[in-house]
Amino acid sequence: MARPSPARSNRLTVEEVRLQKEADALRRKEQELEQQLRRLPAQLQAKRTKERERAKLRAKMASPAISLNGAHSGRSAKPNGKRRPLPLRELQNAKIKFLVLCLILATIGILLWRSIP
Repeated sequence: MARPSPARSNRLTVEEVRLQKEADALRRKEQELEQQLRRLPAQLQAKRTKERERAKLRAKMASPAISLNGAHSGRSAKPNGKRRPLPLRELQNAKIKFLVLCLILATIGILLWRSIP
């Protein structure tokens, strides 16, 4: 039986050491990835929960829709009760302005009617 030469056995041991180091590095990487895989679902769930909370807050703070029949929004502190009536002086001024605008509109309508041949 021939004995292997020492140079060849040296190369084999160097190669075995290198492969052992690579295997150790791969095991460490595999362990890190498994830990990350265990943490990932919890992180995703927390992220989804946060996003839902933000969406609820945005919806609550958004301007109220017209079709909500006076539902209270998160921003308004005043209840939607009866409106305060205008003071008598302002009400009288509003009526006068309305009548003057109606007279102006009627005058324009009559002038247009006469100008049509």
